[in-house]
Amino acid sequence: MPERRVTRAATFDLAVAAGLWGGMYVVSAETFAAIPPATLSLLRLALGVGILAVVTRLRGHSLGWHRAPHGAVLQAGLAVAASMLLQFGGTALTSAVEGSIVTMATPVFVLVFGRLIEGVAVPRRAVGGIGLAAAGVVALSLRTGVDAATFGAGDAATHLLGVAMLIGAGATWALFSSFGRPVVAAIGARAAVTLCAGMSIPLLLPFVAAEIALVGIDLTAATSPMALAAILYLGLGSTAIGWSSWYRGYAAAPPRLAAGALFLQPLVAATLGVGLLHEAIDGGLLLGALLLLGGVALISFESAGSTKRRRVRS
Repeated sequence: MPERRVTRAATFDLAVAAGLWGGMYVVSAETFAAIPPATLSLLRLALGVGILAVVTRLRGHSLGWHRAPHGAVLQAGLAVAASMLLQFGGTALTSAVEGSIVTMATPVFVLVFGRLIEGVAVPRRAVGGIGLAAAGVVALSLRTGVDAATFGAGDAATHLLGVAMLIGAGATWALFSSFGRPVVAAIGARAAVTLCAGMSIPLLLPFVAAEIALVGIDLTAATSPMALAAILYLGLGSTAIGWSSWYRGYAAAPPRLAAGALFLQPLVAATLGVGLLHEAIDGGLLLGALLLLGGVALISFESAGSTKRRRVRS
C-alpha cells in the first residue's frame, strides 16, 4: 500500500464527513419519536447503499465484488451493523450533543486498531492522550443531575447504558475503517462503502423486526415531511456522501489526520443541538468533553515529520 500523507484533498474529504456526521446526531435525535433507532438505521443504510449503487452504475463502473477481499467486506459489514445499532440506540438514550462527544473516543480506537490491524505505530504521547480521553469518558458516564428534558430516560442506569453504547459505536466504527481500508485499496472508496454497508443490511433485519414488534411504529409520523427529510439527510448526506468521503480520506491520510478531523463532529452537533433542539450543556458535560477532546488532541496532533517516516505494512 502507498504511504499515507496529509494532503488538502484528504483533509477536505475527512472534514466533509465529520461535519455531516455532526448534523446526523441532531437529525436522528429529532426523528426517534417518529422512527425508532434500529428502523431508522436500516432506512439510512438502505437509502445510502441504493444511492451509491446507482451512482456507480451511472458512471459505468462495477461494484467490484469479484476483485474485493471478501473476508474484509464481511468483517466491515459486521462492524457497520454493530456501529449503527449502538450509535442510534445510544443517542436515543442520551442526547445529540453527548452522542457526538462520546463517540469522539473513536480516534482512540482508530489508533489502537490501526496498530493491531494495520501495523501503524502509536506515538508515545498517545498513551497520555488515551488516558486523558478515558478520564473524560468516565466523567461523562458519572454525570449527575441529568433531567428528563435532556435525556429520554432520566435515570442513571439508562444514561450509563447509553454512554456505553456510544463508546461501542466508536469502537466498531474504528473497526469499520480498518477492515474497510484493504477493500478501498482494491476497488475504490465508493464501491467499498456500497459493498460493506450493503452487507450490513440483512444483519439489521432481525433487530428491526424485534423493535417493531416490541414498540411499534406510527406510519403517519414516519412518513411526515420532516421524517422523510431526515431519512434523506441520513441516507444521502451522512451515509452516501459522508462515508465515501471518510473512506477516501482515511485511505489516503495517516490516522492522526482522521482523528483530528473528527473534532468538527461535536462542534457541529453542539451548535445545532443547543441552537435548534435547546439541549442543555451542564458542567459535567463540559468537564467530560474537555478531558475527552484534550486526550484526542494529544493523540491527533503529533508532529507531521514522525508520521511521514512511518509506512503502513500491507
